Amino acid sequence: MSRKQVWWLVWLAMLVAAGPAHAHSPVPGIEGFYIGLLHPFSTPSQALLMIGLGLLVGSFDVDRARWHLGAFLAVTFIGILAGGGFEALDATMFAAAFLAGALAALVPGKLLPITIVLVIVAGFQIGAASIPDPGPTRDRVITMTGSMVGANVGLVYILGTVLFVRERYPWRWVEIALRVMAAWLGAISLLMFALRFARVDESF
Repeated sequence: MSRKQVWWLVWLAMLVAAGPAHAHSPVPGIEGFYIGLLHPFSTPSQALLMIGLGLLVGSFDVDRARWHLGAFLAVTFIGILAGGGFEALDATMFAAAFLAGALAALVPGKLLPITIVLVIVAGFQIGAASIPDPGPTRDRVITMTGSMVGANVGLVYILGTVLFVRERYPWRWVEIALRVMAAWLGAISLLMFALRFARVDESF
């Protein structure tokens, strides 16, 4: 049997063995606190927003970054208490991610009052989108606690990585690379935001 025939047999076996696809399903074996821990990165809008905030806050020095982290911690808690529908927040999180990417690309480390306001708005959105489905109060509190920890620790890790790269490699091209990354993130977020309002042609 030739190598080409073997590959065709392997491909056919994989095709036959394939199961149904799920667009968005819970992670098997993960629940409670841990599903909440992953929640701030579980959808494109939240993941882009978290990374955009990390790039934005990471463009400041450590002393100014602490103001952003403190504001984010407070408003994620307020957002969780306020609650909100994820569908309504999805588009606004893309918009906030675009602004974070744009500021990190165009004016990194500047406009402190504006960036703090953006972090406050984004943190509230992340918190409000972290409300689990109705169920026992204890289980919901555990899941929301996981979301609170996941959002804040996640931002600290992204921010810490950006600060480490900037301090460890103080070369001009590294700063440019971070700004290019932020610009790409902003462009992707803007495109996703626009798609939320695009009209679908149902004539086909």
